[in-house]
This record gives sequence, C-alpha cells and structure tokens, in this order.
Amino acid sequence: MKRWFTIIILLAAACGRDGDAKTPEAVDEEAHARGVIVLTPEQEASAQLATAKAEARTTTGLLQATAEVEPSGDGVARVGPRLGGRILSLSVGIGDAVKKGQTLATLDAPELSRAKADYLSAAASWKVAREKADREKALYDKKISSEADWRDAEAEAARARADMQAGASLLRSMGVGDAQIGKLDLDRKQTSGISLTAPIEGVVVERNATLGEMAEPSDALFVIMDLRQVWVQVDVFERDLAQAKVGQKVTAHVTAYPGRAFPGSVAAIGAVVEPKTRAVQVRVVLPNDDGALKPGMFATVELEGTSGVAHQRVVVPSTAVQRDGDRSVVFVKTGEHEYAQHIVKLGLETAGSVEIEEGVAAGDEVITTGSFVLKSELRKGEMGED
Repeated sequence: MKRWFTIIILLAAACGRDGDAKTPEAVDEEAHARGVIVLTPEQEASAQLATAKAEARTTTGLLQATAEVEPSGDGVARVGPRLGGRILSLSVGIGDAVKKGQTLATLDAPELSRAKADYLSAAASWKVAREKADREKALYDKKISSEADWRDAEAEAARARADMQAGASLLRSMGVGDAQIGKLDLDRKQTSGISLTAPIEGVVVERNATLGEMAEPSDALFVIMDLRQVWVQVDVFERDLAQAKVGQKVTAHVTAYPGRAFPGSVAAIGAVVEPKTRAVQVRVVLPNDDGALKPGMFATVELEGTSGVAHQRVVVPSTAVQRDGDRSVVFVKTGEHEYAQHIVKLGLETAGSVEIEEGVAAGDEVITTGSFVLKSELRKGEMGED
C-alpha cells in the first residue's frame, strides 16, 4: 500500500512540473517583450538578411557642434487682429506660401465701423468750424465783427481739427491706411470688415482660426515662417572659442538627407560664456532656398579651418538604422537565428554611415538588409499575432 501511495505522489509531482513548463508561444512572447526575435531557417532565408560589423573609428576632425535648426530671428511672424471681431473668411491654410501684404483672413469688427463714423463726424465738424472761422475773419477785416468773435471761432476750429486728427490716429492704429482714410465718404455706409494681412513673406506653419469664431487682439491666428534662411545656434566650448570667427565657412549635416552637405557661415559669436557649460553660443546661418531644412531638425555643424578633439565613435552603415516612432533602432544578431532590437542614439551621418553614440558596441553584427522584416515580426509578437 505504501508503495502505491509513493508512486501516486511521484506521478502528481511530475504532472505539476509539466504544468509549470512554458509553452513555445509563452517563450516567444517573453522574447518579444525583451525586443528579441527568433526566426526559423526558412524565415531567415525568405528575409534575405545581410549584416555588417559595427566599427570603432578614432577621428580628429573639424570642430563640431550639434543643435536644432530654427528660423532666423526676423523670420517668424505671429499674426493676430488689431481689433476683436468675428472671422468672416479664411484665405490660407497650413503649408501655404504667402507674400508680404497678402490677405490671410477677414474679420467683422463693429468697433472699426464706429471709429470710422466718429472720424467722419469729427471731419464734418471741423469743416463747419473752419468755414465759420473764415467768415468771422472776413467780417473782422471789414470791421463788421469783433476780434473776440473771430478768435473764438478760430479756437473752435482748432478743437474740431484736433478731434478729427485723433479720429484719424485711432483708425491708423486699427490698420486703416492714410489712403483709405482719405476715401471715407459720409454718403456711404461704413463697413466693419477688416483684413488680416501677412507682415512677411513665408510659409504658414500654424492656423488657429475657424470660420465664425470670435478673435481677440491677444490671439495669434496665424504663424508664418520665412525659411529661405535658417539658423543653428551651436555651443562652442571656451577652450575652442579662438578657432571660431564671424564669416567663417561651415558645413552642416542632418539625418534626413544622408550624404548631403549644407554650406553656411558664422554670423555672430555670443558675448557671454555660459557658467555651467563653459560654452559660448555661436550663430550659424544656412541658406535654405529649397526648404529642405526644417525647424526642429538636429544638425551637426563643422567649422572649417578648425581642429576638434580626438574621439572614438562606433560607426554602422546608414541602412542599419530604422525609425520606430520617435526612436532610432538597430537590429543586432545575438545568436543563431536570434536577433535583438537596440534603441540607439545617433551622431553624425556622412557618406552612407552613421555614428552611434549609445546602443551598439564595436564588433556587434548589425542587420543592414531585411531589418524591416525583423521589425514587422517584433510588432506581430507584441500584438499577440501568430
């Protein structure tokens, strides 16, 4: 009896161990969670994967600095109405190129109509007061009227003229030009429409306006950027500052255009050393006639005729880098049929290769062809698909 009891216990324990064993599907899910993909030989053959070794290179190149591309200082205009009003029409949208003075929107501003009416009333009063003063002067010259009457009439005309000039100044502050003021007519109905125009030539990058909504002077309905020229504000360390000079030629590189060099020049050197970083801000100007350089891009700038500090970088082919949302990733072969996704921080990209500042070590075998297949397999695993 004891013998049979022992056998039953052993069988139960064995069953328990089998129940705890992980299925192949569970193993795959754990691997995907770690960014690891395991392929079958057939999948590998179908993907036609190609690899290359990540290399360590020591360079003593030109003085380099990295910073964001931004519009020039006078190349941004935030456009809002001078008067509160309801938006009647919109003439442009995001991405549209506009000329200086082009109409962006039209608003109904009742305050403008009242200001026009007040100006015309003041202008009429001045005309009447001026004519009266001229008559009193003529009567005084003929000894028919007294000097006091003439002086009173002149004072009244001066007050009326001041009121008219104040009304004209108010209209100018509302965006009405002198030519338009001169054409105002008492016999015509004074419109309350006001046009919102572009103060600079450029591209509309923001539109915060909707037909029928109310807009106030504090609202920036449009943001326009003139991107024919852009800036890159780079930090140059105090120890290297003597190598930077106004007018110095520079070359910039951005990830979006591998292998393309953007020429420019140093426009200004800051007057203050930042206490924490011990660096001075240097403004680099880059022509951008084709609009390839976008604000927000990271650019690596090299100053010609300089010598940077020797440094070692890990370099991989540009084709090894994949974009995953706002991240850059590289797939590394970690074993037979096994590949791992590495999130990387990119450095300078030139002539088909890119520096990896973090995420890949020298000697790693990176995937240069077929990495899209690996990314797809990883996403399928993350979503629980077979």
